[in-house]
Amino acid sequence: MTNFYPQTVYLIDGARTPFSRHLRQVASHDLPYTKLDLGLITAKSLLLKQSFNTLQLDDIVVASSTSINNADLAQQLSHRLQCNSALVPHTFSSGENCAVQALQYAHQQIAFQQKSLILIAGIETSVAKPIALNPALSEWIREWQATKGLTNKLKIINKFHTRHFQTSSSDTRVENHYHLHKKMAEQTANHFSVSVGAMAEYVKLSQRRLKYAQRNKQLRNIVPIFYPNGSSLYRDEDIINTDPESLLQTIITGNPPTGIITKASVTQATDGACLLLLASQAMVEQYDLTPLAKLSQPNLANNDDAIDNLLTNHNLQANEIDYWEWDETSAAEVLSLEKKPQFTSIEAFQSLSNVNSDGGSLALGSPNTANKLRCILQLASILQRNKADNGVCHFRFANGQSSALLLQNSQENSK
Repeated sequence: MTNFYPQTVYLIDGARTPFSRHLRQVASHDLPYTKLDLGLITAKSLLLKQSFNTLQLDDIVVASSTSINNADLAQQLSHRLQCNSALVPHTFSSGENCAVQALQYAHQQIAFQQKSLILIAGIETSVAKPIALNPALSEWIREWQATKGLTNKLKIINKFHTRHFQTSSSDTRVENHYHLHKKMAEQTANHFSVSVGAMAEYVKLSQRRLKYAQRNKQLRNIVPIFYPNGSSLYRDEDIINTDPESLLQTIITGNPPTGIITKASVTQATDGACLLLLASQAMVEQYDLTPLAKLSQPNLANNDDAIDNLLTNHNLQANEIDYWEWDETSAAEVLSLEKKPQFTSIEAFQSLSNVNSDGGSLALGSPNTANKLRCILQLASILQRNKADNGVCHFRFANGQSSALLLQNSQENSK
């Protein structure tokens, strides 16, 4: 009986759009970019740099938490990229953790030699809240449309009532993960006594790091967006108002309300797309590819156990991790790390010097799936830039679970 051992999975390259609240908005009378447009723009920029053509791709995996038509999106992306006609793209759209699910799937396929070359796309765009009519109002409208004659129309008008505008229980929409993270932020700030002032300072730190990275061209692999009116977007939008009073202004949440967090201290939804190219050792050798990093299987655990499990699986100590990319959902989450027992011995979380060193989600926003892939791409860039060996990406979800994965610099010049 032959024993199969998982083979190494390499992150070959990646590309992303700028992150912005207004990424798809252009001048009046011009159509905005669609999700497919953002995916194509980013994918073409990424694939044009490779030594193989799109027919060699084994799979395209699309993750997006703001769409129910991901299957169509993946199929169109495959068709427009002129991939093999037999390729059946995979899609993930099950919520906040769909990007991690996509990564787990792609990693397994390559690690166990089912596939060799996979393109993963995380694409998020703002979605307008649908208009949900009260059933009584819907019935009144149908009756009005079916009624003939002025006298009968007047009778229908007399039936109009305030109940037609009351929200029914079936119309109530489940809170999205951004609102859930706001609640988590307040609970964390209360539990670990994180002040509004400390959170405001961390937001400003994140913003300064982002601006420094932009100014020194450390945020690589960003594909500029060109609009029909001649304008362009080539850098992440500065979404946080750094006015001291705005940063310190608290918002009322909780029951009873405490108002301990600020709007700026919680991640805000933005538009964006990010794509990663994963490959096996055989593809690296066949096409003479230069990987950015070796990529571990992302795990899933309760609370912050994902990090402990990851380090144990790879026989590493926390202080052997050179850089951390934390998908920060709030300032309170990051600032509480130094006070948690499992992190008190980790110097990086005491000084935050090697945590989100190029700025995090509080500065550039979080288009969910695209941002999680961005964390991986940016961490690989940081490892190479600083000739470091190990980095960890951490993701936290509103349901209390977390995920972590290890990146190891595959370049010979790492320390």
